Amino acid sequence: MLFSLKSLSIAMALLPLPQTTPWNVGYISSFRFRLQQQLTFLIFELADPVIMINPTDANFGISAVAPGRLLTSADGTKIFAEGRGDPSKPAIVFIHGFGLGAQAFDDIFNDPLWLSRAYLVRYDTRGHGRSDKPTNAAAWVSQRLAEDFDAVVQSYNLIKPFVLGWSIGGTQIADILSYHPPSYVSGLIYDAAIPYTSVLFNVTTSAAQALVPGLLQTTNVTQFQAGYIDFINLCHPALDWDFYLGCLGDGVVQPRAAAELIVTRTQNSTGLLHAGTSEGLPLLAIFGGSDKLVIKQAVLDALPGWQNLTEVTLPGAEHFTWISRPVLFRAAVLNWIGA
Repeated sequence: MLFSLKSLSIAMALLPLPQTTPWNVGYISSFRFRLQQQLTFLIFELADPVIMINPTDANFGISAVAPGRLLTSADGTKIFAEGRGDPSKPAIVFIHGFGLGAQAFDDIFNDPLWLSRAYLVRYDTRGHGRSDKPTNAAAWVSQRLAEDFDAVVQSYNLIKPFVLGWSIGGTQIADILSYHPPSYVSGLIYDAAIPYTSVLFNVTTSAAQALVPGLLQTTNVTQFQAGYIDFINLCHPALDWDFYLGCLGDGVVQPRAAAELIVTRTQNSTGLLHAGTSEGLPLLAIFGGSDKLVIKQAVLDALPGWQNLTEVTLPGAEHFTWISRPVLFRAAVLNWIGA
């Protein structure tokens, strides 16, 4: 069985060194109990076995191994998902942003403090990472994306999970609520999120909008490379090198036609806004104080009359809010869901 070295180091760092004097047997017993608790966190982290992702035309030729599950959405699209944490605790489904797969949440999914207080589920949305990457417009209507979420919920036996949408991943919550009542989920978490596609260019900065031509480039490789690097740099200017390469890699395995459909597809925001203005669906809106891509006030303006809204701004946080301010972000989310 493989353990995350990062999680192991974090867990062990939380433990005091035991005393071995004969008079301190009680202390040693307590130490062993705490050690067992920390190792339990690691076992929870490995809830899904390592599987093989075989190359197909549908997934753009991806060949890799990873812990998780390959689910089949209603239209036959394969969706890669992974669950970690304590299934008896409140569940949170994480939906990533543009061009970056579920690996964007690695720091959260490798953190024993998260794993001990919540059941964490993430998935590569269609067009990203280890999932299939359809490039026809019919595969990108709201119903298809809602069905992908349904496949995740059903596979992990989730009942009324919380849903966290980061960046453009926030738009998929509108898809979900177009086909389900607000009672389908316990609450929404917008993390530097775009609420629905029609306000994409209202809630993003001029710097973000300037990236679009390069990100959707199909003929000029140099322009695409420069645009994608600029995009990651604007998400956070000082990422760990391995993670930085992972983010760039997610861009390489995404067909540009799929990237364009993510930006240009249309939605109906009626179900989302009704959930907030008439049904009282709880919403936690988190913003980074130094976010260079999303404009906080414009996002709030796109949610007029939301009854049960909690707004949290993390000082100095970049677009990768949880990487910039991990302790504050964790506290904001876990305290809000009551974990």
